Amino acid sequence: MAGNFTRGIILEQRKEPALRRKLRTFLNSNYAGMLFESDLPYDGAALSGEQIIEIARLARIVDERDGLFLHEKLTKAHQMKVKVAVGDAIDDEPYVSSQLNPLLFLEKEAGEGLRLAAKAVGNPKIYFAIYKNLSDVDLKIKIPKNIDGVEIRRIHGRYPAEFRTMDDFDSDGPAVLIGICSLIHLYRAVYEHRIQSTCFVTVAGTCVANPTNLEVSIGMTPTQLFERCGLAEEPGYVVIGGSMTGEVCEDPDSYPIGTMSRAVLALRDEEKKRRYQCIGCGRCAEVCPENLTPFYINRYIELGKYEALAFYDIHRCIGCGTCSYICPSKIDIAENIKLAKMEIKRRRHVKEDD
Repeated sequence: MAGNFTRGIILEQRKEPALRRKLRTFLNSNYAGMLFESDLPYDGAALSGEQIIEIARLARIVDERDGLFLHEKLTKAHQMKVKVAVGDAIDDEPYVSSQLNPLLFLEKEAGEGLRLAAKAVGNPKIYFAIYKNLSDVDLKIKIPKNIDGVEIRRIHGRYPAEFRTMDDFDSDGPAVLIGICSLIHLYRAVYEHRIQSTCFVTVAGTCVANPTNLEVSIGMTPTQLFERCGLAEEPGYVVIGGSMTGEVCEDPDSYPIGTMSRAVLALRDEEKKRRYQCIGCGRCAEVCPENLTPFYINRYIELGKYEALAFYDIHRCIGCGTCSYICPSKIDIAENIKLAKMEIKRRRHVKEDD
């Protein structure tokens, strides 16, 4: 069970003060005109499940947790006859609260969006999921037991908890996980016929003057968001995405923010760019949630022996970043594995073409 999960790591969340601050908008001037044409009614109660899925398609809604089109996910869930629909607001990485904050401040949109999604897949049970290791003692905002009439389930275990969410719903039957932000966009698509042209991001980090969650127009740049929130000092590096799984952004002036960005972090710590030799301590293997041996995998990657990586189950890596986080030598093992998987895929395609 997920509650007995021992591998992984406990992370200091660092979500305040962004989490408690009211969600703010930062939109392009053309936002008001981003609507789609349809003869379907502006009323969720009057719509069938198939019509809700069609609206999700017309609105081009993308689920922020996995990058899938929402209409495709709902169609598959309907075919699977899922018993549970879960609104995912877990946000288990430090600084990031771009799902939980909209859930708390846009309760009606999130709740009705989840009910619409549930109707589209056959009216299963519905829940919201958040990370249990968010202590209400440390946070400056109260986490309720239900939101808009929907029960909240707290997901147990160490990071990465989001990858194990399904374990908490095993007793209820097959489940579908849907990002909170895509549910909010579904609500707007049904009741306003609005195309998704925005996304939700946390702007935070040690160099940000006013950490905040923003709803921003897709395509804006990190520089624009920093101008909105302010920088207390020049960052050593900028990360797009979570502090564990995100990528360093080399050009904040031109990098486009998208539906899966989730966070823009400005950090002063330069340790991430340092690199030392592996000392063979084995800590990465102790915390790996997939029971892999990252130090062996990384060694074969460094030697360029990609053919040996299948023996170490490199394909099972979920990219959570725990190995890089725990490594005392500051080796970015997770990034090395990610690049190696891309290289293996490239070589496979070249071989197939030959």
